[in-house]
Amino acid sequence: MINSTRLLLVSLWVLSSILISARSEGQGFEVSPVILHFDAEAGASQTKTLLVSNYFSKRRAFTVSMTDFTRDSLGGKKFFEAGKYSRSCADWISVSPSFFEVDPNEVKEITVTMKVPSGETSSKWTMLRISATKERTAFDADKGTSGGILVTPTIGVHVYQSPRSNVNFKARISNLKEVTKASDNQRKLSVFVENVGEKNIEAKLFLLIADLENATETKTPIRKVPMFPGATRRVELDLPTDLAPGNYSVAAILDYGHNTPLEGIQTEIEIK
Repeated sequence: MINSTRLLLVSLWVLSSILISARSEGQGFEVSPVILHFDAEAGASQTKTLLVSNYFSKRRAFTVSMTDFTRDSLGGKKFFEAGKYSRSCADWISVSPSFFEVDPNEVKEITVTMKVPSGETSSKWTMLRISATKERTAFDADKGTSGGILVTPTIGVHVYQSPRSNVNFKARISNLKEVTKASDNQRKLSVFVENVGEKNIEAKLFLLIADLENATETKTPIRKVPMFPGATRRVELDLPTDLAPGNYSVAAILDYGHNTPLEGIQTEIEIK
């Protein structure tokens, strides 16, 4: 496992310097791809490749570390020390090399190997962080930075592992209600979506609105919501602003693909 403790303890002022450095040095560097999907069975291993391209004007060193993450009910990311989150696969991953140098306009290939323990059949995930580094200067030392290098621009690579034999796709929708505030420009409904299966899904949500007087139907644009297994998300959906006065049946529809039936929940509203 790659040690991510130092990365997680980077101070706020260092994080600010990361953003400034990335902007001031232009394009910087590129990592491809930024998502790795593994589907190894329990007891097996798989290896995939990342390419790191150096667009800086000088030879640069790079480090690879790991951090775990999940999403809260509104979709925001929450981070954890690598290996500490219950759905982490950080301990199953090895990266070679984890420290390397790349000349300007050159590309370095690194390998990421996933070795799944026996009996592990659930979905897991983690994040690789590829960071450009630079030597500490006297100015950096005066700022009280610890360690021998100062972390600069960082790109995160999402890593997902779920066995091919795991086909447990299941989600449900509930609690449809209006949540319009006085300051809102249009009326809003919210729903709760739960991923009760064992696979990552992309939930597609939309409203199907039927005029109860003439049966005319209106479909709102699709809202896409990525969801991990075990996750619950509260999603707000906007009502169209051009609905004529009247009474309407409103159904919130959930489509999470993989040949599964659509899920729905219905309410009635009045437009005045």
